[in-house]
Amino acid sequence: MPFTLIAGSFAPGLGFPDGDSLRFIPNDPEPIFRLRRRGSPPKINPKNGSIQLRYEGIDTLEKAAIKPFSSDATASNLELAGTAGGTTNAPGYIYSNQLGPHGRPIAFVFAGEAPGKTGDEKYLEPDDIMDSINVLQLARGHAYPLFYDTLFDDLRQRLTEVTLEAKEARKGVWEADRTSSGVEWDGGPATMAPIFPKLWRRIDEFTRDETFFDPEQPLAGLKRWMEIAKPERVSVPHQSIFTGFDNLLETTDTTVRMIYEPHEVVVISA
Repeated sequence: MPFTLIAGSFAPGLGFPDGDSLRFIPNDPEPIFRLRRRGSPPKINPKNGSIQLRYEGIDTLEKAAIKPFSSDATASNLELAGTAGGTTNAPGYIYSNQLGPHGRPIAFVFAGEAPGKTGDEKYLEPDDIMDSINVLQLARGHAYPLFYDTLFDDLRQRLTEVTLEAKEARKGVWEADRTSSGVEWDGGPATMAPIFPKLWRRIDEFTRDETFFDPEQPLAGLKRWMEIAKPERVSVPHQSIFTGFDNLLETTDTTVRMIYEPHEVVVISA
């Protein structure tokens, strides 16, 4: 399926930008309504014409996660988008072929003037995404890879290569990442060392479920909670594994680790 080019401008003053999301005002919103849908229709704000973007293939630390890693990701995103630190709108464009479950375009995001007309279609090659904010966030170490089964294999492979280069150089989050080596509870999600953001969000939500969460053994019930409350299927292609996300974890009462690296995991779309 080709990607659709949509030109417009980034609007950091609308909403709450973070490291992998930003509001975008399309010059012509009509092509967004023709994108493949996985849930809600496009959520375009009727007052200002903006829509929230979801960056394809990457995931950054939530704002409530440990600083400065989380705030660095947001600052880098705003810089790469050309918004003068989030103080002004800036021209940009996206390539998208689908809307996520919440009506957000899942997109490769680029700063500057569009290379064609809104509505143009293109089959993206790996070299075509190298100037995207998605790739640049990975290259700087401000983002983790997050792959869904809707992402083409050749693009996933290029994002993996960029990730491994940043990890080898210990850039950004990779200086302190504990996803595979194991992260300690250390008082709660806000003070945990950097980990795969998808796992961080599960832990954060788990701590608010009084049925399962026990502050005396804060991570003991995490896997069971994920199996029951947040069942999610994943694959590990190089191992021919198809299983639940909870089965990728090893836990103790106070620690958790993923047994595969984030770039090795593909999430199955709901």
